[in-house]
Order: sequence, then structure tokens, then C-alpha cells
Amino acid sequence: MTSYYSLAVASLLAAAASVGARSLAAEKLLGYKFEHNMDDHARIDLDQLAIETALGTKTSTSFDNALTIYESGGHSKSYARLQLQSPLPTRVKKGSDVKGKTAGGLTIHAKAYEEAEEGDQVIEVQYPTDEGALPCFVGALNLVDQEDTSGCFGPTGQIHIGGIKLEYDYDIEEENVNGRSIAGFSLGAKKKMYDTKSCAGCPYPEYSAFVDYYGNYEYADDWIRSALTGKATPFQGTGNADFTKFGFIGKAEAAKKGMAYMAVWMYVVRELRDAIDDCNVECDLECAADDPTCTQCNDEPVKAWDEGVAFYSGSLAQQADHGDGYLLLSLANKRGLNFGTHTDGMSWVNTEIFELFHKGAKHLADRDCRKAEKRADRIIALMQVPLIQGTLRYSHKLSEYGSVEQDDAEMIEKHNGEGATFAAAVLPMLNKCSSKDADTVYKHMKVGKLRSDYPAVQKAFENNYDCLGITCEDIGGVLNDESKYFLERAGPCGSGQAFKRYGASPKGAGGDKQFSVGASIGIAVGAFIGFVLVAVGVKKATGGRTGKEDIKEVHTEPVESYSAKDTGEMSII
Repeated sequence: MTSYYSLAVASLLAAAASVGARSLAAEKLLGYKFEHNMDDHARIDLDQLAIETALGTKTSTSFDNALTIYESGGHSKSYARLQLQSPLPTRVKKGSDVKGKTAGGLTIHAKAYEEAEEGDQVIEVQYPTDEGALPCFVGALNLVDQEDTSGCFGPTGQIHIGGIKLEYDYDIEEENVNGRSIAGFSLGAKKKMYDTKSCAGCPYPEYSAFVDYYGNYEYADDWIRSALTGKATPFQGTGNADFTKFGFIGKAEAAKKGMAYMAVWMYVVRELRDAIDDCNVECDLECAADDPTCTQCNDEPVKAWDEGVAFYSGSLAQQADHGDGYLLLSLANKRGLNFGTHTDGMSWVNTEIFELFHKGAKHLADRDCRKAEKRADRIIALMQVPLIQGTLRYSHKLSEYGSVEQDDAEMIEKHNGEGATFAAAVLPMLNKCSSKDADTVYKHMKVGKLRSDYPAVQKAFENNYDCLGITCEDIGGVLNDESKYFLERAGPCGSGQAFKRYGASPKGAGGDKQFSVGASIGIAVGAFIGFVLVAVGVKKATGGRTGKEDIKEVHTEPVESYSAKDTGEMSII
């Protein structure tokens, strides 16, 4: 039986398939103008969506299908393996123009995916990603009935390469494959982020931190694969997780969040660091046509930077006020809503990150590599914020202050899977600052830890915000999803100076315990104040920090973001 969930996701995928009509190169995304067409890169989020669709059915077969889509892809870097009926009469260079037709007779302007030698009888041809190009989304998507062959080469036909005409046939379902997958981000990480022969800036510091902590180069793949197959992770270092303790619910949360927030997260970092490497290559901004000693600068730095922005955002980020999506932009907005760190639904993290994306691209175009690197450093620091917020959110839900009932086994497993994965995605960075505090977070957030000590987790992070390059202001506090008050002992840390930008003070961060309006208000502030506030209640705050005074406050309106204007806070003496 087809579920409402499956129908809804299928509808979203169908809508997303038309995203080629809205090119990332043709419009700005949160003020960022792509210099290159990044539609194909951004569509990696559609693989994430297809995987989450499969996981939603919670069967062994659906988990196997999710694993195959994770490994093989379906939406990004699509190409066909065409079986030629006669050998190639000449060598074909990578990128050479190849023209053919769809089954419906529409012309496809494609290119050679890899170099093909004279005499070869198979040629790999990459589909176009230009604005308006019809999609060929196959890969492993046939496992979940979500393939789209409208833009694929017909099963038989003729291709044109230069003046050469070649007859071919092939299996549309089996020989339309993908050169980019989420698994590839982790499996190729060592070469692209660690080996000094592969990149000038290698090993990149963020990736090194993860390798040092987990003891594995393919740590993200290890986490994801172990979650999908229900096994323990094979880490040689710290941070192992035993997924035999989970059912489908916990395993699904760990797998899908591991893909987006461990594998994709690190690959965004890779693209930003790669852009700096490309920038630092010695070259000349202008070359005379007759000067063989001059090396003309290219736009590879900006292209790599564009790719980082595309992987951060995904293709669905263009739609629905950037609220939909499955990658990092959408996560930051969700956590901004949960922590009061947003303006009209746009997280402060995203606002600053996209300002930095814009400035970094300009620095790279100007070959100001030092300034671009500073922008990259701050972006990467800010990218940790939603991961920390996620860890804190689910730690609180599983703590004595949370709302989850102890006998709600499914919800506890779900939150444990979520919290453990958010923690896993940031623990190596925390470990660089303090192995002791990283151990504390791991101890209280690991897979199978069904109750968390929120104050301990909170303090372990707060001890290291300076080292991590972030602030109390960046993180905010855990809000009650309904009342929008900060939850008990879960408000923002720091001093009034830290919140100067937003005119806020953390003193009201203590609790979400409401107590009666009548006598309490009358005694505290008199009948007049009681009359004014009778409809809104009084909130008692416990301070939530060692050495902080307990403060009782009145909230005249919910906390949408923790500025004085929004909270309407008022101290009761």
C-alpha cells in the first residue's frame, strides 16, 4: 500500500525534477550570485530525499535500497554508457561534444564523460545540466520507482561526435549511472583532503581532526553504513557506536543525518579549502598573447567556491523561502527557529554565512587569497553551530528537564539517534579543544544512552566556544516549540556584552516553568502590573549556570529570537 508519506515525497521529487528550469547560475541565492552553473552539484540533495523516502518505510528491503542509492546516486553527474555497434574510429577527448536524441525525439547536447580510445566499443556520455535541460535521473532510483528518463538517450539510436556518426544501443535502466554520490564524498575524502600529493593545503585541518578522533579516513561512510546495516562502527580511535542497540527508527535517524551532516558537511569544507588552494597557485591576471612564460589565472578558485555553496544549499533551497531542503542551509534555519537565533525564519548563521560566501567569492576573483581564507575559516566555524544546537536540543529532550516520557521507547530511540549523530558530527572539533569535554559529550550522547545529563553536555560545549571560534550569541538557547520560552536551564549563555548586537541579555535564560498569575504577580509587582500581564503569565528562571543568580521574569510575549524587543522581558524584584 502506498503511504501518504510516500505520495508526498514523490510529489516533492516530481517538482524538484523541474528545478533545472531554475538555474542556480541564473539567479541569486540569499544574495549569492553563482558564476557557474551549479544545478547538477546542488541536486545531490535529491539523492538525500530519495534515501529518506526509502528509510521512511522501515523495512529491511527499504534499508538495502537506501544503501544502494547512497552508494550509486541517481540525480547528480548523470551519464550514459552507450554500447557502440562498431568500434570508435578515432580517439575522443573528455568533454568533446556529443549529440543524440531522447526516446521522444528531442535533441540532447551532451559531452564525453571520460576519454575514449580508438577501437573502444563503449563510450560514456554525460548529460547536459544547462537551464531547461530535461532530466535523466536513473542510477539506483528504479529501486524506489523514482527514476525520470525523459531526458535520457533512447534505447537505440545514433550519436554524432564531430563529423562521425555512430550507432548504439544500451539498457536505459542499467546503463544510466551517476558520477557523484553521497558515499563518494566520504570514500574519496583521503585523496582530496589528506594526501599531500593531491592538494597543496593538505591535510586540511578539519578533516585531520576527524581522522585523528575516529582513527578512520572513511569515518562518515563507516557511520552511515553501520547504521544502515545495524552493526557497530569499526573506528580505530574514539567515538564508536553500536547500532545493534537500535531498531529501524534509530538507525534511520543516524544514517540520514550522518549523510547530510557528516559526509556532505565535510565535503563543503573540502570545496572551500580547495578554492583557497586554487587561489594560491601562482599565475598572472593578464598575459600577452605572445608571452609563453606567462601563466594566465583561471576561475577555478571561484568555481570550487561555487561548488561549496551548492553543496551547502542543495537544489530545493531555492523553493519555499529556503525552508525546504535536506542539507546544511535548511538545517541551520531549523535550528535557528529552535534556538531563537533567526530573523523571520532565516537563521543568523545563514545570514552571516551567505554574506561571507559573497565576500569570499569576490576575494577569490581578485586573487586576494588571504582574505578569502579568513572568510572560509569563519564559515566553517559557523557551520558547527547547527550541529552543536542539534546536540543540545536532543540532549535536553532526553534529560530530566525534557518532555519525553521514560516509557516512550520509540521517541527515546529517535531522539537518541538524532542526538548521537549531531554529536558525532562535531565531537572531533570539540576534541581538538578539550578531549575531556569531548569525552563528556560522547558519554552522555552516544548510541544507547537513553537519558542525557543536559547541564553536563551544555557546560562541555560552553567551555570551548572561544576555541571553536563561535559565541554564546551564535548558539542561543533551547526554546519550547509551542510557548517559545527558553526551556529550563537551557537559555543562552554569556554576558550582556556578548549580546550587544541584538540588544539582548541572557539573564532570562532560566526556565520554562509557568506559575499562577494572581497572587504571585500581585505580590511581586502590584495590581497594575498584574492587570497588564494577566493574560500572559509569569515565568520563573533558574539561571541555569553555576554562580548565576536565580531571576524571576515576566514574559509579555513569546521569544521568537532573544532580543529585548522580542522577549519583552521584565525583572520581578
